[in-house]
Amino acid sequence: MPAEEKLKLRLGRRCRALRRERGLSQLDIVRNFNFSLSHYQKIERGDLDPRLTTLVKLAACFDVSLSELLHDV
Repeated sequence: MPAEEKLKLRLGRRCRALRRERGLSQLDIVRNFNFSLSHYQKIERGDLDPRLTTLVKLAACFDVSLSELLHDV
């Protein structure tokens, strides 16, 4: 598996873990932070390589810094 694919999968796992730690559903993310459900699901599955602006928005969703969002990714 290419390094880029592994990176997307690790980011997806990190987002899922942070979401669950905060007791949020995917629908909570969609409703409160203006993501489309399919877009967010693709991020969690590792099917999407999000833009920097999306990463900043995700960090805000989970109330973490960008560096904390990307920690161990």
